Amino acid sequence: MSGSEVIVHVGIDDCDSRTYMCTTYIAALIVEKLLDLNCVFIDYPNLIRLNPGVPWKTRGNGAVALRFKCSDPDNVFNIVLSIVKEFSDSNSNYGVVMHLGTIPPEAMDFASRALWSIVSISEAFKIIRKYNMKYSCRGDCRGVVGALAAIGNTLNSDHTYELLAYRVKENIGKRIRNIDPQSVVEMDKATKPYTFNNYDYEKRRILITPRGPDPVLLGIRGESAEAVLSAFKMLRIMEPYERYIIFRSNQGTAEHLRFELNPCRLKAYTTGYIVGTIASKPEVGIGGHVYFYIESKGCRIRCAVYRPSGGLRKTALLLVPGDIVEVGGEVRKRTIKNPTVINIEYIKIISLAEDFEYRNPRCPICSRRMESMGRGQGYRCRRCKLKGLKLSRERIVKPRMVKQGLYLPSLRSMRHLSKPYQRYGLEKKYVSISLINGWFHVFS
Repeated sequence: MSGSEVIVHVGIDDCDSRTYMCTTYIAALIVEKLLDLNCVFIDYPNLIRLNPGVPWKTRGNGAVALRFKCSDPDNVFNIVLSIVKEFSDSNSNYGVVMHLGTIPPEAMDFASRALWSIVSISEAFKIIRKYNMKYSCRGDCRGVVGALAAIGNTLNSDHTYELLAYRVKENIGKRIRNIDPQSVVEMDKATKPYTFNNYDYEKRRILITPRGPDPVLLGIRGESAEAVLSAFKMLRIMEPYERYIIFRSNQGTAEHLRFELNPCRLKAYTTGYIVGTIASKPEVGIGGHVYFYIESKGCRIRCAVYRPSGGLRKTALLLVPGDIVEVGGEVRKRTIKNPTVINIEYIKIISLAEDFEYRNPRCPICSRRMESMGRGQGYRCRRCKLKGLKLSRERIVKPRMVKQGLYLPSLRSMRHLSKPYQRYGLEKKYVSISLINGWFHVFS
């Protein structure tokens, strides 16, 4: 690096809406321009998923950080901002933040808390101004929160990769993506376990394609840049596409569930985990959702496992009072009609209690179950005509239909940050960045 070049971190967030545009697509447009300016990328673009519990998120609550070397950062910032202004949704509250050099510890701490809690706009601005970061924003400026958090999260431990391909302009707005389903199945089987969440075999549903009107054609997630690019080349895509780009990401890491929640002081919209004892028999409520209580540190917490969770819902119904579990999820805000509840994303059964029931004693002559004659009046056998026998009820131990271990929802119900079964054991402990050929490509 020449003496005039500096390391630049640019974060962008909230360029999209629930119905239009995509922050990652704008990032791809920016990458193209920066490469034309001979900026040298020192990392893949970082796609940082933030706290999925925040109520104002759009879709996956993702922000992007671009990390590169250049000699004229002020000019780069102006170019980035012009692209964001031109292509972002007119109703978005975009934020763009630029930092030069080493990332401050305060920004890294801010990024860590943005994964599981609510961090404020005012705190973001305090850090931005303290370190003389350039920024621009629109509306309520909430986008600076994600932009700063993306800069601060350097993905220095476990991480994954995602190749995102984008549609040509004339197809943006159409909800159906034209990809051969069989090629997705073939790709999934050929690349497993180095790609994940490609196809739902239970429902025969493609999982790599979104269903909204945004520019994304597909997204392939995996353990390496090589794996996702190889998987992409296996697909039979039957519509034109404009470009693709590979991101390094915290998707599939369950990074948002590493914080231990205080069961006696649950804060709305936070995410994390609690270890406790099942305190009530699970019950099915309206809509088929399963509810139960756990007790932890002397407090009772209501938990909900929603019907779309598939196998996780079935597991919840098999729990009994006395089971010791770890549950992870999002704290839903208390309302007039509903108490505070944790929306469960996983259940880890630590130990199983004995499940039993009491039944009337058997007749000593014919072994048929007897019936009670009333409190304190003993039992009688209708077949043998025995009456008034002072016998004890029989304690019956029932077999448990569940084992210790980790239980997750069906793939189709997982959030972007949720870690699927196949990623356990593949977690990365360190970072070694080497950009592969073809990590970014624009089709003419």
